[in-house]
Order: sequence, then C-alpha cells, then structure tokens
Amino acid sequence: MFSVKKTVALLLLGTIATSISYAQESESSEFVPSGKVFGKIFTNFNTSLQGPEKQTAFEVRRAYLGYEYFLSPEFAAEVKIDIGSPNDASQYSLLRRFGYFKTAAIYYTPMEQLKITVGLQGATQFNTQEKFWGRRYIKKSFMDTYKFGPSADIGITAAWKSEIFDVDFAIFNGEGYSSLQNDNTFKGALGFTLRPLDGFTTRIYGDLSNKEVSQGTTVFFAGYKTDLFSLGGEYAWHFNRGFVQDHNVEGFSIVGDLLVLPKIHIFGRYDKVDSNILDGESIPWNLANDETALTAGIEYSPIKAISIAANYQDYYPAAKNAEVVSAFYLNIQASF
Repeated sequence: MFSVKKTVALLLLGTIATSISYAQESESSEFVPSGKVFGKIFTNFNTSLQGPEKQTAFEVRRAYLGYEYFLSPEFAAEVKIDIGSPNDASQYSLLRRFGYFKTAAIYYTPMEQLKITVGLQGATQFNTQEKFWGRRYIKKSFMDTYKFGPSADIGITAAWKSEIFDVDFAIFNGEGYSSLQNDNTFKGALGFTLRPLDGFTTRIYGDLSNKEVSQGTTVFFAGYKTDLFSLGGEYAWHFNRGFVQDHNVEGFSIVGDLLVLPKIHIFGRYDKVDSNILDGESIPWNLANDETALTAGIEYSPIKAISIAANYQDYYPAAKNAEVVSAFYLNIQASF
C-alpha cells in the first residue's frame, strides 16, 4: 500500500506535469480565451399630440446588459439580460420593470461558414429586417410590433453563410422568451437570404407550428442600402394566429433613410396591418388591432455609440370609432 507521503508526492508530480503540459500548449497556441461586457440603453422624452390618453414624460423603456466569452476558436457563450417588461402591451408595462434572460446561448463555429447556436437566442424571422431598419431604440421592427412572432426563443439554429447566399434552419419551443413553458409543440423555421448586388439584400422566410391547428408565418423582404441612403420593404402573413383556424393577419412595412449632413439622417417608415373577415361576419376578426402607422424624423449620431432622434409617430386605427394616436418623441440610444 502507498503511504500518505507517497500519495501526496505523486499528486504533486502529476499537478506539476499537467501544468507544464498546459503551459507548453498555451505557448504554442495563438488563441487566448477572452470575454467582453456589452450593453444598450433606450431612453426617451415624449409628449402626446392626439389620442385618448394624453401624457408628457421621460421614460427608460429598455436596457440590455450582457457578457460574451470566447472559450476556444470554435466555442463561445453569451448571457444577455433584458431589463424591461416581458409584455409591452400590458397596462402595467410602463410601471414595472423586470430583469429576465433575453439570451443564454452557446455558439459553435466548426468552420467559417457554419454557426450552430443552442439555448435561448434571437429568433430568425425578423433579424434581417431589424438590422436594416437599424432604429430599434425608436420603434420595434414591423413583425415585432404587431406580434407576428417572438424576438427570442429557446431552441437550436444552424446558419450557413457565404458572400452572396445564406441559409438558416431552426427548431424552437415556439413560446418566446417571456413564456418558456414546456409542451409538445415546436416551431420549425427556414430562411434564405440572397445578396446578388453590393448593398442589395433579399430574404424569404417561413415557419410552422403544429397543434390541432397549424400556425405559421411567411415573410418576403427586399432592401437596398448605401452610405447615402437606404430603402426597404417587407410583407408578412401570419395564418391561424393563436392556433385558431382562419384567424389570419397580414401586413407590410416600408422603411428608408437619407444622409443629409455628416452624421445626420432623415428617416421614415410606413406600416399597415390587417386581419381577415371570418365567414358569417361583417368586420375583420382583429379589427381593434388593425391600423396604419407612420414614423418620421431626424437622427444625429455624434459618435458610433450614441444616437439621438427627434421623431413624429402616429397610428391610424382601421376601426372608424377609434381615435388617432400621435406623439412627438426624442429618443436616445447609448451602447457599449
């Protein structure tokens, strides 16, 4: 039998040998594990111009705080906390603020073109459109605004990217990041992105979830962006919303901007969303939420991490007995 002294000596020798081996590997490897903290703050001043509920207020609508760590050339992990309201439509959304996970994911990049993501992550249905719009701190992208799907979900995605063509496939729980319950329903999503010309992007996307009734989304997007201006549009169709047969919603959004002075853009956006009329009915089933909306303003970015925008927003309900809502906003985004 080994004595205690011999056992300790062997453990020390093993530790030293392991340390030397690790040091030699570290010296011979160029990769050094590292991480970074990042965050964003969305704040604004707004005053109502028209509508049933008049208000003038300063608001901090949202803040993101995250950390990304690169474990190896192939693996990385990210955690991001969203400090806001999980349900912006709630009457309490301006009164209560919660911190909850928006991202908790592991990234695997086995080759330059392929990236696999597992965990709670950004959904793929309107990432391209949101990046093209580029002003999330002013207003959510069209599909996010009108609840065509959640902005984040838990699942697995695989994305293949090249210079002119991308394809992405995903399987999600389908419940979104604010309602991560377990059930037997999953959402499959498939998207194709094509960049045939410099600055020109097109995308086709579709997803499908199955219960007793199937629910799905189809999206088409095209946009052209240069250093001087951008112009893009998307059409989205959401069928059997809420897994209710024939409860469909469709709409489109047009966005654009123009550089008028160094660091100063003027921008505009027009949205329209409608629901169908069910058999035996005379008005659309979702008339209370059908509307057109206009956003227009001027944006100044003194540095890359700061954006300031003075803008006008209005909402014209499709229902004739509903009031038009309009307001002036001064939005500020700070990122780090």
